[in-house]
Amino acid sequence: MKPPIFNLLTKYVSKQRIKFTTPGHKGKIRMRTDNLCNIDIEKIPVSDSNMSLEEVIRMSETEIAGIFSASKSYYLSGGVAGGIYAVLSSVCAPGDKIIVDPECDKAVINALTFLALQVVFIKRSYCERYSINGGISTQKIERAIEKCPDAKMIILTSPTYYGVCAGIKKAALCAHENGMLLMVDESYGAHFTFSQKSPETALECGADIVIHSLSKTLGGFKGSALLHLSETIDARLSSTIKANLEIYEGDRASTAFLCAAENILFYAFKNSDKYDVLFKELERGRKIINSKTDILWFGIENGLGCDISVTDETKIVLNFSNVNMSAAEAAVMLTDKYGIECDYADSENIVFSVSLYNTASEIRKLVNSVLTVSRILKVEGKIKEFEGGLDLFDEGPNAVMSPYKAFHSGGEWATPEAAVGKICRKVISKMPQGTPIIIPGEKISKEQVDMITDLQNMGVTVHGIGDDGKIEVLSLSDSFYF
Repeated sequence: MKPPIFNLLTKYVSKQRIKFTTPGHKGKIRMRTDNLCNIDIEKIPVSDSNMSLEEVIRMSETEIAGIFSASKSYYLSGGVAGGIYAVLSSVCAPGDKIIVDPECDKAVINALTFLALQVVFIKRSYCERYSINGGISTQKIERAIEKCPDAKMIILTSPTYYGVCAGIKKAALCAHENGMLLMVDESYGAHFTFSQKSPETALECGADIVIHSLSKTLGGFKGSALLHLSETIDARLSSTIKANLEIYEGDRASTAFLCAAENILFYAFKNSDKYDVLFKELERGRKIINSKTDILWFGIENGLGCDISVTDETKIVLNFSNVNMSAAEAAVMLTDKYGIECDYADSENIVFSVSLYNTASEIRKLVNSVLTVSRILKVEGKIKEFEGGLDLFDEGPNAVMSPYKAFHSGGEWATPEAAVGKICRKVISKMPQGTPIIIPGEKISKEQVDMITDLQNMGVTVHGIGDDGKIEVLSLSDSFYF
């Protein structure tokens, strides 16, 4: 019998492509050992060290807190999900309310489902030009607070998967004026602290709690993450969060896993000057594509509006809506013909994730390859307006019953067509973003089913759908719940 996982991965690695994907290490993680197994250790004898392994881990977390200007920092081995669960279960009791950004990770939806929390979604702007959700204005946060003045916490995602940054300073001010905490899922912005050309970090802007994924942009293994607490978190809450981390994280992570996480952070800290080279090349590439092709490179210089004032320039988003080739088709061509692999592609946008482990020459090859592809394209239709109508999902999901009650009700599987009008039992999300399309307790619409079908036809992974393409819905009639 052949090992199927190993066989698949070794075949994939043999392709030797230029990767603009996650994990951020691109297969080039900087470790100080050739054998991770050598440093996968359960305990160290007293005679070999004057400090215990636990003490050294705490020392490392203190160093990391200093790098990120946090009061306390914790390594996470279960990804951002464990940190989100620990924080929400520490701040909220069952039935409490939270205000959530609709661009949140599915872990937020799962957390509020399991913890029986009530949620109000913030209304995001919609950028018609790129068919993505835009930013969040202060007014929209204030409206959400008016709807839910007794919320315990506001949860924002910044930057989003597409690099859109929220106005954290104003959001923090709104939250604190109303006695709420602000948690920011900065999974895609863990690299911000290492370059002055990046947007300000959420901690610098006044967020109380920040979650970082180390695999997205910094080069850690999948599952490695950080939880940061600011000095605004009092000792009692800090202690509760730490206790809940032990529940959700389980046993301490492998020491080899922790070493990998620690190493990439210190590597980024010592090599932050490399970002200057990358930013210079990214700026050059954006100007070339926007001036010489009909493809749009996402950036505020295009006059985006939509409450977008700051973006993460390491996230390359190329929009193909004005030409006669879909972004998904272009992504296949870039992979097969030029050996360049993107992170995500749908009908209109290709997303490339640049990290410290990419090089200026790789960015140049990407730009030159896109230029070559553009020569076979024709303009199709007129260029989109800056501010279009509202997207179906810009306000986030709209549950007709609590996610907790829906999840704990009986379910049955239905074809997508038969699921329309019924209540969804489990969260359905698109990957790799992890943003929810439908949440538990939400009545499924035809538009949502069409979106899922379109995404799957383009090869996009949709989580929460059965292997046979069916959707789990509540087994009882809708009238039972009203």
